Amino acid sequence: AREIWQVMTRLQNAEKQLRDALAALESAVELSIEVSASSAIAATPSKADFVALIDEVSGIEAKLDEAMQVIADIDAAQTSAANAGGMGDSE
Repeated sequence: AREIWQVMTRLQNAEKQLRDALAALESAVELSIEVSASSAIAATPSKADFVALIDEVSGIEAKLDEAMQVIADIDAAQTSAANAGGMGDSE
C-alpha cells in the first residue's frame, strides 16, 4: 500500500506540473496571437501549431488521470481484500 501511495503522490505531482505547464502554454499562445495580430511580422508559429500542442498536452493529462484512477482502483481492491482477509483475525 505504501508503494501505491508513493506512485499516486508522484502522479499527482506530475499532473500538477502538467496542468501548470498547460496553463503557461495557453498564456503564451494567447500572447503570441495578440503580438501577431498587432505586428506586421507574420513569421510567428501558427495558431494551429499551438492548438495541436495544447491538444497533445491535454491528451497526456487525460492519460495521467486514467493512470491515477487505475492505481486508485488497485489500491482500493487491495485494501478491500486485506480487510476481508483480516476480519476473522480481529476477534
